[in-house]
Amino acid sequence: MIEIIIILALAGSIIAGLWDLRTTEVPDPLPIGMVVAGIAFWMASWLLGGDLNSLLLSLGVGTALLAIGLLLYKKGQWGGADAWILAAIGYMVPVYRGELFIVPYLFNFMLVSIAYTVVYSLVIGLLHASVFRHVAKDFAQNIRILAGAPVIVLVVLLVASAQVPQIIGLAPTIVPLIILLVLFWRYAVVIERRVFKKKIPTGRLSVGDVLENGNWVGLTERQVRKLKREKRYVVIKDGMRFVPVFAIALVLTLLFGNLFFVIF
Repeated sequence: MIEIIIILALAGSIIAGLWDLRTTEVPDPLPIGMVVAGIAFWMASWLLGGDLNSLLLSLGVGTALLAIGLLLYKKGQWGGADAWILAAIGYMVPVYRGELFIVPYLFNFMLVSIAYTVVYSLVIGLLHASVFRHVAKDFAQNIRILAGAPVIVLVVLLVASAQVPQIIGLAPTIVPLIILLVLFWRYAVVIERRVFKKKIPTGRLSVGDVLENGNWVGLTERQVRKLKREKRYVVIKDGMRFVPVFAIALVLTLLFGNLFFVIF
């Protein structure tokens, strides 16, 4: 019977991801419908089969994830759809094969987020090849940070090895990783400044554009008209189409469980 809600969770999250990639907006009825379907399914499971624990887990996990997602939304880190899709996964799949589902899902979500962010940013860079000139300039301006970070980490490992000799064996792995992380951090900063943010005349504003300092909510037609009357230029921001991550992490968790145990 659980296959029904699994299929609905997969279908809903995949449709939401494709919709985000195509339009940058996910219609509110989709994630809200997923939430309602999840609660209704586990309520029926309780009423018909006496499975109260799964219903309580659905309500508890889904609500906690929704609170976290909406907090990130309020801080301008996430879009509203991200918050609701994450919550929907919690409401729809609180348990799987007799175990709490959200723990391996969140671990996989973190791994997928990192990989997706790296790939997405590199693709964006390749589509805007001129940005690499600015990346090179940024690297030159921040050479002390780029060179200093791995040196500091190496020194810390050397000092720590006086107490724990084995720790120096981590250097061949950790130092290159730190170099890659710092390089990608500066690359991402340039991508955000040069690609994801644009100053445009208000005459080019469209419904759905997002202002630089606002939450990830597209402008309404009324707001666009008001800005055109009051301002000549505005800075709008774009961002990574992040919603597909939820579907990818869901598929991988259902197939493989916790990927940390598979990889490491």
